[in-house]
Amino acid sequence: MSDDATAPAAPATAGLTAATRVRRAALRALTGVGVLAVVAALVLAPVLEPRLAATETLVGAPATVEVPAPPTALVCPGPLRLATEPEPGQDALYDPQFDPSPGESVTRLAAVSVAPTGGVPATTASGEVGPVAGGEAVADLAPAAGAAVATTTPAEALVVRTGAAGDGPAWSAGAVGALTAAGDLRGVAATSCQQPAADVWLVGGGTSLGTSARLVLQNPGSTPATVDVELWGPAGPVDLAGAPEYLVPPGAERVVLLEGVAAEQRRIVVHLRAAGGLVTAYLQDSELRGLLPAGVDYVAAGRAPSQRQVVPGLSVTASEIDGTDTAAVRLLAPGEEGGTATLTLLGPDGDVSLPGAEEVELAAGEVLDVPLAGLPAGTYTVVVESEVPVVASALLTRGAGVGRPGAGTLALSPVDRAWAPSVRGGTTGPLALPALPGTSPTLSLGVAPLPDVRGAAEVEVEVLDASGAVVASRDVSLRAGTTTELALADLVDEADGADTAVPAAVVVRTQDPRVAWAVVLVHDDESGQMVSVLAPVAPTRDRPAVDVLVG
Repeated sequence: MSDDATAPAAPATAGLTAATRVRRAALRALTGVGVLAVVAALVLAPVLEPRLAATETLVGAPATVEVPAPPTALVCPGPLRLATEPEPGQDALYDPQFDPSPGESVTRLAAVSVAPTGGVPATTASGEVGPVAGGEAVADLAPAAGAAVATTTPAEALVVRTGAAGDGPAWSAGAVGALTAAGDLRGVAATSCQQPAADVWLVGGGTSLGTSARLVLQNPGSTPATVDVELWGPAGPVDLAGAPEYLVPPGAERVVLLEGVAAEQRRIVVHLRAAGGLVTAYLQDSELRGLLPAGVDYVAAGRAPSQRQVVPGLSVTASEIDGTDTAAVRLLAPGEEGGTATLTLLGPDGDVSLPGAEEVELAAGEVLDVPLAGLPAGTYTVVVESEVPVVASALLTRGAGVGRPGAGTLALSPVDRAWAPSVRGGTTGPLALPALPGTSPTLSLGVAPLPDVRGAAEVEVEVLDASGAVVASRDVSLRAGTTTELALADLVDEADGADTAVPAAVVVRTQDPRVAWAVVLVHDDESGQMVSVLAPVAPTRDRPAVDVLVG
């Protein structure tokens, strides 16, 4: 049976100024504008359409009705939780001995809204950060020096809500990061806030002994959503204990410990299909080896099955061929047929050959990890091309014993790990950066070759500080088939008078469909480095008009 819980909404925060309340009321009202516009179009359509002759049996061509730009809602995870199961079938509880207080664990949420055209504050959308269930906000997202930037310490899951930016959807982003210095959840975990969807793929994690996969389903809508859960393991599809459907009330979360419904699966892929409403979802993946922490991270949504997948931000340290806890690429062909998949690793100078990892055979429905032991240290972009549709992600690892043979005292050192999801090529927009103490963000820019695109890829990179001002900007020309690293702190140091600014967000602008990018977060620790990866979420696409057919 599953051990799940519904998390109630948090109480509202303190009161606000009258002006702030007016702005927020207008922002929330935007969520109904698109619906009202479509309803109005349906009512007015008979007036817009010319009358038909009595002999005609068809109504006529659709009427094109303009609709306002939609608002944007990005749902963010809550802090890390150490879940326990007191008895099978009871609700998921949280270990009171894990105290997410400053000094041991620091959690930060960052949100940003920028002008799509760049450098025009008037078109930057205002917004707020508030509970999933609605109510009073915990932070304002208002333009100041340029972009709108907000930061807060979340005690629960939150939503970044922004209105339209001028005549189009907002370019907004949010991210949550947690730094835990010691204990069972030691490590850096970070992920971008996600747009609600009806179809979600989570590629990462496991449920073997000592490993926890905490599945969190979030419903920011106003109607209940029923979520169907499919899961694959190393031996194929896995039948979940109990019903595979979960009801998520509006404005609430549902938590399912997958080790309770699909135990002893060393490698998993989760597919979620929602009906009745749109949802977001993530996995909190963590592992303990006895008393030794072996990593924690959020597993974020990646792309749906495709014959081509691109995973940026694969940052690896030096490893030996027989090393342990090395980086890996996770693959699954979820269809009825398997096939051959080709892996290409794009490094700073081009393709890097890794014997045994270049071409792999995929059995239908079986989750496979392709180890990358022996890969030279550096940052790579993974390109997967397959005969059949696949899903993919990359596993990063850090620690004093990572990449070394299993014997020796270094094997007793703690390990941290991170999951990098697949992304859509050519994604352009902002990425928020949670301010975690002692954590260095590095931008990874990969150019995955396409047969019909030639030449270098042109990219504009902007770094924003906590006030929303652009403190560093650079135009970069990227060679096809390579991956380029840019340390954001170095970009800021190179800018005049900005040597003390802390990056709060990065904006990547490109029109090249080959570009795939992410930000790698690394924290230096005396027990070994910690790592996580932030992938961008594509901004909402604008639909300035819809076709209404009169029946």
